[in-house]
Amino acid sequence: MGDWGGAPGMQPGMQHLLLAEILGLAMARRAADILDRHRAALADGPGGRPPEADDDQFALDNAIFTAVLDAANECLGRFDARPADERWCDALLQLIQLAQVAPDPLGPGQPG
Repeated sequence: MGDWGGAPGMQPGMQHLLLAEILGLAMARRAADILDRHRAALADGPGGRPPEADDDQFALDNAIFTAVLDAANECLGRFDARPADERWCDALLQLIQLAQVAPDPLGPGQPG
């Protein structure tokens, strides 16, 4: 895989670690956004939106969230010898915790 530039003077391999960190935080933020959206939808009730739109969005969110949670569980497996089925709750908690420290991609003063 080629060099994507990185910061001037960055040690070889550090750009890949930085990219992995940014990617992991973005995935955690996305998973947390999905959880927040569904928690709000459950609290608000069905509302006036067509059910098929909700079903389509739920299916998309479910696929993304499942992929992110599976990846987090696999990463956690490098530090936790328990079977994947026994550590998924810990993986979910790690995702939520990471999302809390992940910077908002739109940041202050950026259009949303």
